[in-house]
Amino acid sequence: MEREQSAQREQKVNANRREEFIDRVEYMSSLSRHEDVTQLDYPDPEDIYSPAEFKDAVLHLNEHGVNEHAFFAFWDTFGDKFALRPRELTIFFGSRGSYKSTVINYLVATSIMHRRQVGYLSYEMDTPYLLTLLAEQMGNSSNITPGYVSSCIDYAQPYLHLINEMVDTPAKALGKIEYMLQSGCKLVVLDCLQRIHMPQNDMNLEREFVVHLTTMAREHNAHIIIVHHSRKGSTALGDNPKPVIDDLKGSGGLADNAHNVVACWSDKQKKDELFWIDLRKANDMSQATDAERKAELEAEPDVLLMVKKQRLSGFEGNIGLWRTPGRAFHSKGGRVAKYTPGD
Repeated sequence: MEREQSAQREQKVNANRREEFIDRVEYMSSLSRHEDVTQLDYPDPEDIYSPAEFKDAVLHLNEHGVNEHAFFAFWDTFGDKFALRPRELTIFFGSRGSYKSTVINYLVATSIMHRRQVGYLSYEMDTPYLLTLLAEQMGNSSNITPGYVSSCIDYAQPYLHLINEMVDTPAKALGKIEYMLQSGCKLVVLDCLQRIHMPQNDMNLEREFVVHLTTMAREHNAHIIIVHHSRKGSTALGDNPKPVIDDLKGSGGLADNAHNVVACWSDKQKKDELFWIDLRKANDMSQATDAERKAELEAEPDVLLMVKKQRLSGFEGNIGLWRTPGRAFHSKGGRVAKYTPGD
């Protein structure tokens, strides 16, 4: 009973902090300086814990591991590389054309095919286009029929919570995410952070916004994904360099406060080479080495998910993904999930 009351107090404190953050955003909208806060706020004795109070939880974690309640996404069906664990926040970043939003959209598609409730704040794509892409990915086809699209939308109805806006304020975005979490969503995606207007482009407010999202993920036992853009890489590494964690815009505060950081990189050279090989074949101008080169290229992944940080797991490395004509994805040897009406 005492712990329940303590949890309720914690939720109340976190709610008050969010209100203070919203007030601060409004304050920053009219002023160009931060308010100095120096007064100490001492905790209640009940807010200080002893190790013994966590003994049962520690023993349970020791027996079942960190992935006990995780969702194994399409890129890691065995959960030995990067699973979506509850109570965590992941930042997913990449440059233009890296397929980061398409990959995340397919994550949403596969999640609802597993009958999981998902909150999707997509400020990047107009909602009708987003749902069209979702249906194509669910059918793994670029030639889906109107009847199939209608069936996909009907199927998604109980599981998918959407917005229909292109830009938002921090306060309204936090309110939408809180509503989705309270509605039962265990995965919430925000695409992308740059569409949340921070007064005067203040990086400290952006960092605080992410901190509040980590708190909300913990409160609701959910996973939150933020999609973000990366800085332009060094031209010394070519026109399509693989990103490093410092390429994450606002990387200091954002990367430090996220549980996981994943970069998305697409092999544009592979795409270009395959285009010219196919074009030559269509015009009966194939070169002697085209068939061999095409086989080599198709054996290489189209996209790399580059796990740059993972707080509760030791894996940091690359996960290769292959893209289908229907804009779905699969790992090496993996199977593309597909929705069949009536399932």
